[in-house]
Amino acid sequence: MSQRAELLEYRLYFTEDRKDVSFAIGELSETWTEQTLRERFAGLPIHCQPNPGAGLGDLACAVDVKSYNGLPALFISFFFEAGQLQQVSVNVPWWKHDAAYARLRQWLGPPHASQVFPHSGVRLHGWQLAGGAGVFFNRDASLNPLEWSAIQWRSASSCAALPCFGS
Repeated sequence: MSQRAELLEYRLYFTEDRKDVSFAIGELSETWTEQTLRERFAGLPIHCQPNPGAGLGDLACAVDVKSYNGLPALFISFFFEAGQLQQVSVNVPWWKHDAAYARLRQWLGPPHASQVFPHSGVRLHGWQLAGGAGVFFNRDASLNPLEWSAIQWRSASSCAALPCFGS
C-alpha cells in the first residue's frame, strides 16, 4: 500500500510557510458556508472539491495550516452538504497525538464516551456539545508514523441523522 500522499503532506508541512489558525471548536456551526470559510481564513490557501466521497457531503474544502489553537496541525478539512457545514477534521501529526488529547480535555473536559472496542479498527473518545453537535478523537495513535490523528466535529443535524452517542 502506497503512502505517497502522506509523505507528500508531511514534506509540504515542513517546507511550506503555513499560518496558524485559531477558533473555538464550539464556534463551528451549520450556519458556516464556503463563503464563511473564505472570509474567516482570508489570505490562506483554501482548496475545495465537489463530491469528496460517501458520507462526506457534496463539497470538501481544505485549509493548509501550521497549527490549530497552538497545536501543530497539518490541515483542516471542512465538509459541506447543500451549503451547510456538516463535518470538520483537524489533522494532527502522529507525534502530537497525546498533546491533542490533553488539549481536548482542557477545552471540553473529560470525554462523555469512549469506545472500548474498535469500529473499523479505530476506537474514539467523544464529547457531546450543547446543541447536539459532537467532537471525536481517536483514542490510539497509529503505529504507522505517517498516519495522523484527527479531531473531528460533527454537526447537530449530522448527529441527529446518524446518532453520535447512544440514545
